Amino acid sequence: MRIVGNSGKYQHSSHRGDTMRQTTFLLAASFALMACAHNSGDSQAVEASTAAYNGERAYKENCAGCHETGMLGAPREGEPQDWEERSSLWQAVLMDHAKTGYFEMPARGGRADLPDEVINAAAQYMLETTFPDRPKD
Repeated sequence: MRIVGNSGKYQHSSHRGDTMRQTTFLLAASFALMACAHNSGDSQAVEASTAAYNGERAYKENCAGCHETGMLGAPREGEPQDWEERSSLWQAVLMDHAKTGYFEMPARGGRADLPDEVINAAAQYMLETTFPDRPKD
């Protein structure tokens, strides 16, 4: 079956279905990212002193929205089996991914204003609670 598209050219109906699936996926991913970055809607500035951020607080405020539930395949905090397929250089790699993003995970938990110290504290907390006996890099 052929359908005339917006450009006046004929498009096969299967192409139209692909476009709809892609649009649906993008909308779902956008909603999921908004849920992950549940505090990004706040227009509060990051505290001047990041020393006040401990790892648990940083994790709960910026990462737990996805890492508590495993949303979009996020490895869950406290669940070592979720991390088994990760790099053996995982601490350094995790720190980099937390800052720059990785697949569906937004950089800095979706909060571009978060300083490296907060990101590092959150990632370190997640690693220590998931693998309490593992030596640090």
